[in-house]
Amino acid sequence: MVSGTPQAGLPPEVDLTVLLEGGQQHTIRVEPQNPLLQQLFETLIAKPEDRGQRVFQIPVKDGKAILCFPSDRLVGVVTEPPLIVQPQGNQQPATQPGVDPLAPGM
Repeated sequence: MVSGTPQAGLPPEVDLTVLLEGGQQHTIRVEPQNPLLQQLFETLIAKPEDRGQRVFQIPVKDGKAILCFPSDRLVGVVTEPPLIVQPQGNQQPATQPGVDPLAPGM
């Protein structure tokens, strides 16, 4: 994930839809450098037995409510515009817009 100053090519904000077990979903707008985005991607990338049990608490409805859910209920995330996660060895995942990690030569 990008930290510090905005990286060239990343949008100023991203629409993030959190997909939960049971078909629930919630969309919020975040900056690409928001630690929440990093934490969600790290949870998705981790093997189920390595996820640990944590509770996400995400402000929704312009901060007038909080969405709380345990990490084992997270099914996926949708980012618009697309941000692609590319784990790099022992480093934390990084996001890049428009890069297909499954493309040949990656």
